[in-house]
Amino acid sequence: MDEQTRSKSITIYDIAKEAGVSSATVSRAISGKGYVSETKKIQILDLVEKYNFSPNTFAQNLKTGFTKTIGFIVPHIGNMYFASVYYEFEKWASSHGYMTILLNSKGDYEVESKLLYSLKEKRVDGIVMMGGRMDAVELSEEYIREIREIKDLIPFVSCATMAERFGCAAVYTDDGKGVELLMTHLKSKGYNSIYMFGGGDEFYPAYLKKKYAYEFGKKLGMKVTVNWLTPNMNFDYRSGYIGMKMLLEKPLEAEVFCGVNDYVAVGARDAALEAGLRVPEDIAFVGFDDIGEETVLPTHITSVSPCYDVFGKKVFTTLHKIMQDKKPHDMKTSLIKPELKLRKSTK
Repeated sequence: MDEQTRSKSITIYDIAKEAGVSSATVSRAISGKGYVSETKKIQILDLVEKYNFSPNTFAQNLKTGFTKTIGFIVPHIGNMYFASVYYEFEKWASSHGYMTILLNSKGDYEVESKLLYSLKEKRVDGIVMMGGRMDAVELSEEYIREIREIKDLIPFVSCATMAERFGCAAVYTDDGKGVELLMTHLKSKGYNSIYMFGGGDEFYPAYLKKKYAYEFGKKLGMKVTVNWLTPNMNFDYRSGYIGMKMLLEKPLEAEVFCGVNDYVAVGARDAALEAGLRVPEDIAFVGFDDIGEETVLPTHITSVSPCYDVFGKKVFTTLHKIMQDKKPHDMKTSLIKPELKLRKSTK
């Protein structure tokens, strides 16, 4: 290649001409899709590197087997629970030289499938997945099989309680411990009844909180009521607000109202304040996830924190180990111990 060609922007056609192949062959060699003889592939990738062709870094990574990218799928980027886990994860990933692609599935299983396929096509080094089908109580074998197949191709970590059905590594908060911490504290403060709402039995995070609430309520001698109230608006502020409005139409059945997460708890608290009730003198509120939103609003919510710094770090270190092993991995489960954050919504 002459100096004039060297001085201009190198194109795929320049690489093809010097290698004595077609541009399609160069494309296949760079992308790794389609057949190219090993001799020609090495020659093409060497030319890509030699002339600093734009896919240069990608071509080098194809030879080593790494792209230094990680896909991170969440159902709702705006939800501070998912955003906080991702934020802590990304800090560790970037410190190890990885670029993270954050993707929003909207909790739609078909969208998840498209995103998983896209990440596979991009040859990412690893995938983390939160929410959506990961948390579904009932799930078709097709969606389960898809995760099992992709985790055999790409290192995969789920942030879900029931990840064993997918056969993948899992990191998640110990919900049983969280419920125990919360209810033991409430009992110690003289509360004897609790009403949990804002979730749905179709998702394991809510289903298990309900299960543990009844379990520890019986153990502690507390009256426990669980009623999701608004099944089409689970886990959000509006669910808590409307749910509390419904409950306030008749005499209250409990001393403490527990949102399945802090969004629900804050919505319920606001409805109670609008009704003229005092918090925590007349009514108390608690939640889960320690999302941080409540810290800028009056009457902060007592909440079970998943310890995001520990959570995010553990997700990365688990995935990183699998990526470094370069071989199929056995399922590994890591439980994150939660902490109780005491605030002014309880006495």
